[in-house]
Amino acid sequence: MGSLIIQAASLQEVQGRADYGIRRLQDHLKHWVIWRTTPGNPFKPHKHGGWEFWFILEGEAVVKLDGEEYPVESGDLIYLPPAVEHGLRTDSSARWICLGNLLRETIQEEE
Repeated sequence: MGSLIIQAASLQEVQGRADYGIRRLQDHLKHWVIWRTTPGNPFKPHKHGGWEFWFILEGEAVVKLDGEEYPVESGDLIYLPPAVEHGLRTDSSARWICLGNLLRETIQEEE
């Protein structure tokens, strides 16, 4: 499984629930943080050894994944495997949740 952006607009809601299809990874989260990114406070590109999920709560931003940039907006989900350089910037303000840092060994055992 590689990096992936799941756009909220592409999801089908069934009985009030829109499923992002990540259930098998949710039991292994190590932290849950809400961030606010602004032009003066970008989330600078970095990488590390665990998996992360980013969920965009509000606003629009640009996510950088291994040097490539992608627009994201409210409702989008980004999931990042280990060692993928990732960062987030915006021209206004974006509030988002970071779920992670999943251990590489945990994911490999389940695949």
